[in-house]
Amino acid sequence: MASAAHLSQQQTAEEKPGDWTHDHHRHSLSRQMTVALTPEQYEKLFFQPNQAKGDLAKRLGNPTLLGLLGFLIPFTNTMFACCGFQGSSTASLASIIGGWYFFGGIAMVLAGICEFILGNTFPFVVFGIYGTHWVAQAYTNDPWHPLTAAYGTGPEVAVDLAYTSGQGLYNVVMLLVSFVFTIGSLRTNVPFVITFVALDFLFGFFAAANFQLGHNPTPDGIAYADKLFLIAGGFGMVSCIMGWYLAIITVCASTGVPCPLPIFDLSTKLFRDSGAKTNEHAGSVRETVNG
Repeated sequence: MASAAHLSQQQTAEEKPGDWTHDHHRHSLSRQMTVALTPEQYEKLFFQPNQAKGDLAKRLGNPTLLGLLGFLIPFTNTMFACCGFQGSSTASLASIIGGWYFFGGIAMVLAGICEFILGNTFPFVVFGIYGTHWVAQAYTNDPWHPLTAAYGTGPEVAVDLAYTSGQGLYNVVMLLVSFVFTIGSLRTNVPFVITFVALDFLFGFFAAANFQLGHNPTPDGIAYADKLFLIAGGFGMVSCIMGWYLAIITVCASTGVPCPLPIFDLSTKLFRDSGAKTNEHAGSVRETVNG
């Protein structure tokens, strides 16, 4: 009996999975190692001012390139039309609405959702907002959805004051959105900042052109509006150049191809002592090594 009682006491004293003692000894066999990525290395893969906490970014794919190309494909085509390349004009935009729907809409929104999963708030919002912007523009200008029927039929719709004022005000709001993104991009990299600054001017000149068409629908007024659209296209081409520059860097970084292009990182240059990074999922990438 004494032997059985002694054996029972030994069993109750043993470490069981889930007990504090067992877990304490188990964790003592592993060590925590912090892998600190340099800001430049991190910014080559994600347009996020602060590093996301956790290792999802290491185990999942990088959605930034998808969102970037989803924006650039329809945007570049649109700017070519605004600049009048190869005889195109703003009337040519109806022929590329499919790209607005699928590249600008589906690809960018999907990339934004993936950025959300990784904890990257800034690129998540950027891709989500501009992605839905493309869908809104495609739906508005799609011949299958005659939203302009409320303003009449034929070419006169393009100079109807009610219609052009609504379009102009929409571009003013997009200017405000882009300006907010410009402020956030100050801790990412220089090409990203230039992209948003150029978008600010682009939406501003789009708004001015729309207001001009509505308030001065004369031949001279329409010609002046065309010049404003052309200037907007010029600023858009600046965004295109910066966007494709970032696309080259990102695709090279994701595949390991050597790329001599500098990223011009700003995450350690501006507001680095402001403490603002603690408001996001800031922290180092942590890796557990068993042994």
